[in-house]
Amino acid sequence: MTHNGIGRAGAATVNITPTRPVATYSGNVFIQGNEDSDTLAHAVVVSDGEQKGAVVSVDVLVIDRATILWAKELAQMRTGIPAGNILIGATHTHSAPAVGPTFRVGSQPDPFYADFLVSRIVEAIEKGHAEMRPARIAAGDAATEGLTFNRRLLRPDGTVVHTVVFQERPNANDLDPEFPPEGPVDEDVGYVMFEEPDGSPIACLMSFSCHNHSSCARYFHRDLFGRAGDVVRKRLGVDVPTPFLAGACGDTMWVNPKTGLPEDQIAFTWELGGKIADAVLADAKDKPRMDLSELRFASEVMEIPDRPLAESEFCEDNCRGWDVASREFADWRYGPEKLVLLERGDTACIVEVGAMSMNDHVAISTNPAELFVAFGLEIKDRSPFDVTLISELTNGYCGYVPTEKAFEGKGYETHRTTYQSRLVKSGGRIITEKAVEMLSKCKNGG
Repeated sequence: MTHNGIGRAGAATVNITPTRPVATYSGNVFIQGNEDSDTLAHAVVVSDGEQKGAVVSVDVLVIDRATILWAKELAQMRTGIPAGNILIGATHTHSAPAVGPTFRVGSQPDPFYADFLVSRIVEAIEKGHAEMRPARIAAGDAATEGLTFNRRLLRPDGTVVHTVVFQERPNANDLDPEFPPEGPVDEDVGYVMFEEPDGSPIACLMSFSCHNHSSCARYFHRDLFGRAGDVVRKRLGVDVPTPFLAGACGDTMWVNPKTGLPEDQIAFTWELGGKIADAVLADAKDKPRMDLSELRFASEVMEIPDRPLAESEFCEDNCRGWDVASREFADWRYGPEKLVLLERGDTACIVEVGAMSMNDHVAISTNPAELFVAFGLEIKDRSPFDVTLISELTNGYCGYVPTEKAFEGKGYETHRTTYQSRLVKSGGRIITEKAVEMLSKCKNGG
């Protein structure tokens, strides 16, 4: 049911750039760059007169579940938006802190930055809530080409090599850029445009399946997803918030193995962002506008078992493509975790899978994984909605979730860690089935 025949939306952007040097997940200590590279949080708040909800994108690598719950509960107290109706996702920029533990032993999240981030996320939701006005939406899937590639390539022996290894070993005789990709890609950009009845923009929400780390900056940076938002604002001539959701991209990235790394990755990031933004704006131009109505939400929190040690690899499979350096890498990166896991025994992970729908036409499917793209494509294909955006790394973090077939090829994303790749091999199937179930609940009335 709508309020006075039309729903309402408001949006806001806040700066979340750390004010002092903070270590990233890899241990690099980043510093402030300039206004052009500031990391941001974008929020869009919606209401149909009965239900209210919010979608927030945050320019950090990952956010752990404890921090997510902290922000959602505080936002509920401040705005009255039910915590269960708030979706908070990390954009996965690698030029920003990880707000949650990752693989590197001794490189833990900065508690002062986590506290600062929660306050800024809630501020964005509050501002968006205060700015709500009558709204309509347009939604679709904008086609792109040649912007994202499956980064897992199959050697003749059936094992996988990561695309980046081609840049690390350009003259290796056991590598060939013609190796076929192990899995598919998703080249569509899902979007929802929020506008006032006269067409004035309120927010542009986007989702794309590509690892968000093309800038390779050594200062805090919002990367290609942020650049897409920057170009949207330039094209529209309005400082409109641009929440960007990481689509299912656990095995996709922007590197074409046949051409390699671009010479100027900062300029290349602008180019990628521009192509995403232009595709969205071109597709949205002639899309029919619809009232913002029939908001529905569904979610379920599950405990999914982690892989038993008997089924776990710790990079002993020559994951980096050559012997000596691969063993050194395995000892450095995975050795400490292997010892811890041997002591702990069987473990499990809390995973929240959810959905939000609008106008019985468009939906957002959420999960906390770095989900392989095949699962994202399946969720979209089986969704009962005309347009379905995938939002991974949302409402928590449970690491890489490969397909069961991907475990046969082994490789980086399948290596067992405490945080970065942990769930049972059927974890992706469990998440996918639950995602389709949550979408169906929204379709059938929540």
